[in-house]
Amino acid sequence: MTMAPNIAPLVAVIGDVHLQWNERDVEYFNRSDYDLILFVGDIAAYRHRGALPTARAMAGLTKPAIVIPGNHDAVHLGQLIAEVFERPRMCDTMSAGHRRRHRQLDRAFGRVTMAGYSRHLVTLRGQRFSVIAGRPHSMGGPRVAFRRQLRGAYGVDCLEESARRMIALVEQCDGEPIVFLSHNGPTGFGTRRDDIWGCDFRPEQGDFGDPDLAVAIEHARRSGRRVLAVVAGHMHHHLKGGGRRRWLEEREDTLYLNAARVPRIYQRDGEVLHHHIQLTLDRGGARVEERAVVVGACGGFSLKSDAFGR
Repeated sequence: MTMAPNIAPLVAVIGDVHLQWNERDVEYFNRSDYDLILFVGDIAAYRHRGALPTARAMAGLTKPAIVIPGNHDAVHLGQLIAEVFERPRMCDTMSAGHRRRHRQLDRAFGRVTMAGYSRHLVTLRGQRFSVIAGRPHSMGGPRVAFRRQLRGAYGVDCLEESARRMIALVEQCDGEPIVFLSHNGPTGFGTRRDDIWGCDFRPEQGDFGDPDLAVAIEHARRSGRRVLAVVAGHMHHHLKGGGRRRWLEEREDTLYLNAARVPRIYQRDGEVLHHHIQLTLDRGGARVEERAVVVGACGGFSLKSDAFGR
């Protein structure tokens, strides 16, 4: 029996990398059937220069790929600490050199597109889609982090301006389906620590999504545009204090997925697994499955479902 070829576009979604990327990932994705690769950010750990070799390795991808910078990308430890503790003057001082580090990271990515407040019109297997990249360097919650960088690079100084930038991108779409790419997900998805973008590092828990992204998604929907998926990460699957986060929800025919399985390269039952999420975009809607690449002893690859599909 001859199997019918898969004509639905396939997108690989890769969660917070945190340096967990190597030549086996490049080899696998270059040989795969994926049409597009989306990285939700946090390529780095705590040192900017430590991320540059990882970005250069990612530049070996021959498939089209888009990455949105996370809160660890193009920043240094002092800058990140200032943002965590919300010290405005310290944040401003520590942000010196951010644009230079941003350019260094962009050059290291090579052919991989570093995105932010941008629309990327792609044609996959004859079907047109818009990938809208949201606010870069998001730290989650109801505030704008790294304001000096966002102000200088994008003219964004507050959540309202950020939402307006994304709405303007939505207005550029001309009927094609939309996929939102963001480092952190939108508000409105629960207040428990194990919710898809719930806060697991405060006793009061709470919603830790991005309000500006939620406004842009709602605008797209109200204006009659179809949002197939919202792709993000940031809030790790493994919770502080134990437990596992829900990483997938569906609302009003839109899939919301959190790809931040950290570490993305891990061992189980004696096997080394490389995590990603497969997103299938089709005229009837989007489908998603959590996947793991198993690297064999002789360098071969096999695939397994690591959790569940939908």
